[in-house]
Amino acid sequence: MSKWFKLDNAANIYPSTQTSDWTAMFRISVTLSEDVDLQILEEAQINTLKRFPSFAARLRKGMFWHFFEQIDGAPPILDDIYNPTQPLIFRRNRYFMYRLLCHKNRISVEFFHALTDGSGAMTFLLSLVAEYLRLKNGIEVVPSKYVFRCSDSPEPEEYEDAFQRYAGDKSLGLVETPSYHYDGTAVPLNKLLIISAEMPTEVLRAKAKEYRTSIGAFLAANLLYSIYKKQKSEKSESALRHDAKISLPINLRQFFPSKTVRNFSSFINPGIKSRLGDYTFEEVLEQVEHFMGMNITEKELNARFTGYVKIEKNLLMRLVPLFLKNLLLKIGHSLTANRTSASTISNLGLVEVDEAMRPYIRRIDLMLGRSYGKRTSCGVVSYNGKTVINFSRTIVEADIEQNFFRQLVEMGIPVAIESNGRG
Repeated sequence: MSKWFKLDNAANIYPSTQTSDWTAMFRISVTLSEDVDLQILEEAQINTLKRFPSFAARLRKGMFWHFFEQIDGAPPILDDIYNPTQPLIFRRNRYFMYRLLCHKNRISVEFFHALTDGSGAMTFLLSLVAEYLRLKNGIEVVPSKYVFRCSDSPEPEEYEDAFQRYAGDKSLGLVETPSYHYDGTAVPLNKLLIISAEMPTEVLRAKAKEYRTSIGAFLAANLLYSIYKKQKSEKSESALRHDAKISLPINLRQFFPSKTVRNFSSFINPGIKSRLGDYTFEEVLEQVEHFMGMNITEKELNARFTGYVKIEKNLLMRLVPLFLKNLLLKIGHSLTANRTSASTISNLGLVEVDEAMRPYIRRIDLMLGRSYGKRTSCGVVSYNGKTVINFSRTIVEADIEQNFFRQLVEMGIPVAIESNGRG
């Protein structure tokens, strides 16, 4: 791999819009069956970085674009903190773009989104855990979807910009109608409130099956319905002026085969026209399913990300100096960021690991960081018979979460909930 390499198409926005108070971060955690040996974890991290060269990099500024430069060493292993996904201060992290944390039997990695997406992050963390278990317990893990063997050599496809590889000729307009947004009592910038819930995957799947849908569509509809109820409770015409919409990240690897562990995701924003009248959950679900069916197709997704690739390749855009690009992107981001959805639900689906690893891993969590313009975000992972849902929010009020989990409980789904505070 070259010592210097370009950011992928989706990553370009993140360095230009980060501030001292905000970095686009997300977190994946693995809870093991026994406490972590930090010395072995350090050795496992060094071995894992050799297997994932695109993660052993720092962010640099060029004349026209940001770029990555490979670096040696590894970031420090930090004690896990009360408030997750704090802004990443690169110089305090040996300039690496991920943060490795540990608390008793839990290993967490917090990623700057310019580095990777949820799928790439899961692959990095589970490969790190596999290497840790090999060093500590002598188990040999068979490589799989989310696990690379650290003794293998990296393949060029694993760090490709798959957007550039698959971009076509046809593109869609990138302008969308704005969404309803809700507000509340802001918590301090250094705080992120978390509500974490665990439930049996089979019970959740059975309930989704009753509605003749998937777990992903079922949970997305529940979040949209929860936001719709919040919107209706405001009892004002202005609140109903915009549709209630949510954002669903889509892993493009299922449509465009790639081994890349860099960003290769898109998104869609299903919604309902709340001003047209009252909706039942079933009606919201129907809207979500239809929207997903129409938009989660190879052609639609290709046309969506091709539009962004064309912007990057535009001659005028390429010739604009980086300082001016940063200014324009910051202004555009502050004016339009996340206006097209009120919340995000990122569902990594069912995560399976090699049989040799399974006894050592109790739980896997996905947590989204502070969002620019959205008060609440949601991360979902299913593993070993349990589905874990983490809500992160930047306001004291937990109306959306209460609506969401109350709906599940009323449907007969047992939910165990814990929180890191009330603000």
